[in-house]
Amino acid sequence: MHDSTTFEPLDTDPARNSEAALKALRLSENRYRRLFETARDGVLLLNAQTAQIEDANPFLIELLGYSHGELLGKKIWEVGAFSDIVENQEKFFELQALGYARYEDLPLRTKSGTQIAVEFVSNAYDCEGTTVIQCNIRDISARKLAEEKIVELAFFDPLTRLPNRRLLMDRLGQALIVGTRNASCGAVLFLDLDHFKTLNDTLGHDMGDMLLQQVARRLTACVREGDTVARLGGDEFVLVLEGLHHNTKEAATQAREVGETILDTLNQPYRLDTGEHRSTASIGATLFTRATVSTDGLLKQADLAMYKSKDTGRNTLQFFDPAMQTVVLERAAMETQLRRAIQEEQFVLHYQAQVVGDGRVTGAEALVRWLHPQRGLMAPGDFIPLAEETGLIQQLGEWVLQAACTQLARWAKQPALAHLSLSVNVSAYQFRRPDFVDQVLQILDLSGANPRRLKLELTESLLVDNLPLVVEKMFALKVKGISFSLDDFGTGYSSLSYLKRMPLDQLKIDRTFVRDILSDHHDASIARAFIALAQGLGLSVLAEGVEIEAQHDFLTKAGCHAYQGFFFTRPLPLDAFEAYAQRA
Repeated sequence: MHDSTTFEPLDTDPARNSEAALKALRLSENRYRRLFETARDGVLLLNAQTAQIEDANPFLIELLGYSHGELLGKKIWEVGAFSDIVENQEKFFELQALGYARYEDLPLRTKSGTQIAVEFVSNAYDCEGTTVIQCNIRDISARKLAEEKIVELAFFDPLTRLPNRRLLMDRLGQALIVGTRNASCGAVLFLDLDHFKTLNDTLGHDMGDMLLQQVARRLTACVREGDTVARLGGDEFVLVLEGLHHNTKEAATQAREVGETILDTLNQPYRLDTGEHRSTASIGATLFTRATVSTDGLLKQADLAMYKSKDTGRNTLQFFDPAMQTVVLERAAMETQLRRAIQEEQFVLHYQAQVVGDGRVTGAEALVRWLHPQRGLMAPGDFIPLAEETGLIQQLGEWVLQAACTQLARWAKQPALAHLSLSVNVSAYQFRRPDFVDQVLQILDLSGANPRRLKLELTESLLVDNLPLVVEKMFALKVKGISFSLDDFGTGYSSLSYLKRMPLDQLKIDRTFVRDILSDHHDASIARAFIALAQGLGLSVLAEGVEIEAQHDFLTKAGCHAYQGFFFTRPLPLDAFEAYAQRA
């Protein structure tokens, strides 16, 4: 079968063919001109022989800030905009010889001197016997800014502009490679600001951010250009020192010198919007050599050393010691055991009497103890900090509250003990729970305890965080009959303004003021002031840590008539406490 398509015969008339070709050429030129005039990229036409500018489209003229007349007839290197692309005639000939050239990122200068990043493509072609070089110039400034922003978001901390963890790990890996090649040592310094959370809680996160920015600038000034300062998050910073001495002892000395310089620098006053502020830091350090551990391992070592600095008093530098690894493993094991202990309720309450006058017992503070399967009876100081760090304090606190309310309900059925109140410490983590009020009321309802016999002890650290919400929760419980005591008053950032806003019933004078009340006139004055303040606000006052009769007598004369401490009794198991309370 044959194809049925038909073709027009060729026109063999030369005149008509010439006229058609000319018409097609004009159409082509008009189409090109429209594209030239309306293009959203710059187009520059150069005479390939003379290097003179023959034309520039409107977009390029607007981009450069030159007039059309200022460009036409000029040698390309005579126009400042192109001086970085074609510096002289020799450079132009190189461009001409290429025929086609493409540059991804070249600088272009406007008439006003502003530098623009452009993509530059040149192509030579013949036009009526003359070689023309057409240069297409695309402004890529916006694209470069977007790319830089992407890189910044991916590799830099937005607050301090320091490298983030991702970039830190990359640089640390490179430092290990270079150290192995050069047989030199390096060091990782892990830095944590002391009491930074207190600053955030008292002055606000804006002031905390301002401090972090100043710390970042100071750290950068303390190291060499090739070293790395990174922010991991929060108030944690890591420094990588490269090219230290090949001898580990000399390298350790160098790292310590840098660390001490950092400590001195960070100890200088900071200027915040709220005024002058002082801050210290704890630093952990570890060295790396050609036979070192992984990057993650190095960070863990430095982190462990930093916590050793915290434990030894803060504002110091400590080097990693393998013994610290053992401590960490023990802590991890303790956390596992604590989780199991909460599930299996391996806890018991002890009770320390709260007395008035010469010893009449009015109530007690409930103090939790852990009946550890291997270690026996453990005091709160051995596991409460771990519970707070891991968040287990919420479950443990709920158990303590349930056990205390259950005991109150039992005492209510015994005439000799029915008058006793019971104080329960509430952690900030527990109180901040959205359902805390409902949780307390439900426990009271299930246990049958009298809410008027329950006293919740709060610490100052809770009160500086969202005070209106704290007050709201307190009032919601207050109307049910629950009372509140402010524990550890005066040991933190005390503010008299919140005392008048909160529905408190009692202030407790902390044992740190009672301990030296007979020998330190400052502590004696503070105790008297607390007592006067409580009386002025219509609050009762209780002194804890009363251990000797002379302390009791001093406080009595100062106007304090409620006490808690070893002078009367230590924390006791339930049976022993009940016997003591009935005797007293």
